[in-house]
Amino acid sequence: MASPESKNEMLVMVLTDLSAICQKLTENSAVPEHLRVRAAEFVMEFNTLLPARERGTAAQHAQGEQLLIKIARFLPRVLEVQAEPATAPKQ
Repeated sequence: MASPESKNEMLVMVLTDLSAICQKLTENSAVPEHLRVRAAEFVMEFNTLLPARERGTAAQHAQGEQLLIKIARFLPRVLEVQAEPATAPKQ
């Protein structure tokens, strides 16, 4: 059975990766503005939690878990971006 510390580290790892994905979304002009704004909000919230990493309070821990859930629920909205299938160049 995994220790609470290893579970916390796993959650931090996932949240860090999700925040990095959100950062990339904010920088991509193909992403609609409303989604870029929301992604930027998640990145800002993550950045407020970052200084407390590994020594945060119970409230900060709970905030991190809630942020992870919010981002996970947000990411499927990226599928709103309609992309056309790539076509092979005609020879």
